[in-house]
Amino acid sequence: MKQLTQVPVSYDISKLKPVTSEGAFNLHFNEIYKNHVDCFNASLGDIPFHKAGAHLHSLYFENIREYRHNNEPVGKVAQIIEMRYGTFNNFVQTMYDQVFRLQGNGWIFMNTAGYVNIIPNNRIVDNVAMVIDFWEHAYLLSHGVDRNKYLKDHLHIINWDVVNQRILTPKRDEE
Repeated sequence: MKQLTQVPVSYDISKLKPVTSEGAFNLHFNEIYKNHVDCFNASLGDIPFHKAGAHLHSLYFENIREYRHNNEPVGKVAQIIEMRYGTFNNFVQTMYDQVFRLQGNGWIFMNTAGYVNIIPNNRIVDNVAMVIDFWEHAYLLSHGVDRNKYLKDHLHIINWDVVNQRILTPKRDEE
């Protein structure tokens, strides 16, 4: 079985505020994400759950960057959003609608064709362009139970360059 590793982060985590604090990031990255990797590598617990959790966290941590006040999509992702939703605001509303659909824990993602959907629990899906973690550990410390505010704030740290790269060079995610 191939061993998993955590993706390194290339951004200053202190500059993710107000979306997340350094303490919340540490819990998320160095405990939750690391636990998925460690449990998978040691064949402990629910192996498919940990593999999917590690995979989704890798995608998640890769597609965030330091906070930007005006952080709207550019390039191919902007074109796809305009084609599918008309405006960025309509796209964001679709994401809010998906957050409302998500019962309990999971993920909101946009695939490389621009469709927004949910991943309940942990599951590997194909062609993820952007993913946002909606497990309680991702938002509870910084936003309480206000998942809509977390989404609104989280859009300020999406790395649209990474999303564009995933759209332009789609690959089938590991199973």
